[in-house]
Amino acid sequence: MLNQYAAMEAANERAATGMDLGVGKSLGKPPNYYVGVYHIDNGQPFVKVGGNIYGAYNNNDYGQSSSDAVSMRPKMLQQALKNMLHTFLGKGSMVTQDGSEASARRCSTSADCSGVSYCSTDADSATCSAHNVCVCKRGFYHIALDEAVNPAAGKSTGFFEMSSSDAGVSPLWTEPFWSNNVGVKMYRYSASNPGIFVLVGGAVFLGTCFFVVVLLKVALKKQKLY
Repeated sequence: MLNQYAAMEAANERAATGMDLGVGKSLGKPPNYYVGVYHIDNGQPFVKVGGNIYGAYNNNDYGQSSSDAVSMRPKMLQQALKNMLHTFLGKGSMVTQDGSEASARRCSTSADCSGVSYCSTDADSATCSAHNVCVCKRGFYHIALDEAVNPAAGKSTGFFEMSSSDAGVSPLWTEPFWSNNVGVKMYRYSASNPGIFVLVGGAVFLGTCFFVVVLLKVALKKQKLY
């Protein structure tokens, strides 16, 4: 089910930017929750200029090529959730100015949804849902990164620098990105032997500590320190 929504969101992005980024990586089975590096494959936005990819760009060459665009490659789960928000919340806006319900326009990508009557306000725009119906946009990506951390201009993704205008009034923060490429695995079931080893080891450690305390107490009494 998730792949259906993620595939439609990828198609919408292709129609908007001309770049076919495809469906993002899945979380894996079982999902891996080890922290990864923030770059193009882990959701960092990027700008494409003349066939080159940058994390940020501040020269005047942007726009000279028809392939220049700003985009991002999120994970499959993020793509799917975004299109789900469009699909299920965007339907509520299918009402014309006179209060009547507008007929939904069929679509295959967001390119088919230009100028639909029920998403024509200044603050609204239409996109294609996984149900192949034009709906109003209700999902957006939010980059959870401190505003003092900026992508380095003219470099590839994964490079960052501190903002010179940051006043330093609060600690730097970021929400961790969990990657499935670094080696931690989770299992639902564990054998009984490790539990027995832990129990026995704990009992031995407790007995040893008790014995040491008794010896220490006797020694302190002999020295008249207790």
